[in-house]
Amino acid sequence: MPRQVDHDERREALSQAVWQVVSDSGLEGLTLRAVAAAAGCTTGMVTHYFPDKKALLAHARTEMHRRMAARIDAFPAGAPARETLYAVAEQALPLDDERRLEAVVWSQFLLTTRNDPVLFDEHRRSHASWIRRLTVLVDAACRDPLETADLDVRVRGLVSCLDGLALNAVTDPDAYPPALQRHVLRTQLDLIMEGNPNQ
Repeated sequence: MPRQVDHDERREALSQAVWQVVSDSGLEGLTLRAVAAAAGCTTGMVTHYFPDKKALLAHARTEMHRRMAARIDAFPAGAPARETLYAVAEQALPLDDERRLEAVVWSQFLLTTRNDPVLFDEHRRSHASWIRRLTVLVDAACRDPLETADLDVRVRGLVSCLDGLALNAVTDPDAYPPALQRHVLRTQLDLIMEGNPNQ
């Protein structure tokens, strides 16, 4: 009896292949054939799930967002609000092999969104979800309530810091080792929370 096809498993394998190809060869190297070779399957199998390069990249970005959210959701409850904020923010930095690969693919994806409305919509949805998550955490970490505009500025400042760190760390990893990334993040959180420490 033929083995039943696990479509989710195949999509996951193809997503990982997309990340590996982009990490190794950049977006210019992302082709259906390259993904098939990285996944150890035929090009026909790839096109069965993803008709073109855009679909591959959009799915990989969605899967990256899901994996990051799953790591965050697995954190134990009950930690101080500020430490929770730090732990969540740290997930956006390329501090290990998994997150480094995610940051490389994310940076390549980000550049592509400028001229592609479909990919831009995917980016906008994921980014809005990230902003909402961080807004809740920053708000909880402040001892005193913040005006909506002030809270939004602090969250956008944190996101800008994280994005800048991630981009620089994947571009020049020797200049931005993990210890420095963590130190910069803690310093930035101190500045963002200045005058509102969570005691």
